[in-house]
Amino acid sequence: MNAREDVAYLVGSECRVETLRTLDTESLRPSALAERVSCARETAQRNLAGFVERNWVQKRNGTYELTAAGRMVLRRYSRLERTVESAERLTVFLSNVDDVVDGVDPELLAGQTVTTSTAENPHAPIERWLGIVDGVAGTYYGITPIVSRVFNQAAERAIGPDTEMELLIDRSVLDTSREQFPDALELALELDQFTLWISPTDLEFGLTICDGHVWLAAYDDLGNVVASVDGDDEAFVEWAHEVYESRCERASRVESEGLSVP
Repeated sequence: MNAREDVAYLVGSECRVETLRTLDTESLRPSALAERVSCARETAQRNLAGFVERNWVQKRNGTYELTAAGRMVLRRYSRLERTVESAERLTVFLSNVDDVVDGVDPELLAGQTVTTSTAENPHAPIERWLGIVDGVAGTYYGITPIVSRVFNQAAERAIGPDTEMELLIDRSVLDTSREQFPDALELALELDQFTLWISPTDLEFGLTICDGHVWLAAYDDLGNVVASVDGDDEAFVEWAHEVYESRCERASRVESEGLSVP
């Protein structure tokens, strides 16, 4: 037998994984085990024989229990199940976000709030963002690849006299803002607490860190937000700050006078 065959054996019957999970909590005889996992006694005995052959289960004093190897297999399999479930929940998000999430544990992403645009509510991710950026913020750091009146208005409401606010955009967004919202852009740049950064490369994802809450957005080819992941998990927030800071290190700061970019 090889690892592939062992995995195939484990997932080849619905009650086999349940058998390992049951034996992880207590030692049982075949008849009691069959009752717990809702299978025939003969099936339970065949499964136990297969597990004993693989050294995942051992018999002691007439009852069966997991070995250290069996516990390891069960833990890894359970993690694989969670990863697959996470990938399913994140399908739209992962299919549209750029490589910014490469290397991030999918379980960390899936552990946050995942919001996906649907036919019934195509604006669900934006509505989620509006709920996060609600009222005057203490700190606000953002990355956006698009120009949006909705985002602009909500961001304006978030700025108070003591708000520390930074925004990273690319040159196409800056050019569009100059054309469509020149007064708002000039007004924002005149604020002492506002800093605008320009990325040297095009941006393909959205990021907001507002008072320790992170919102990460995926866009389609038309610039629509199709999915988002948000939360205040410490590891997620730390990762978001690292992403933001690394992008700003390569960016240029916009000066208010003449909206010049170095």
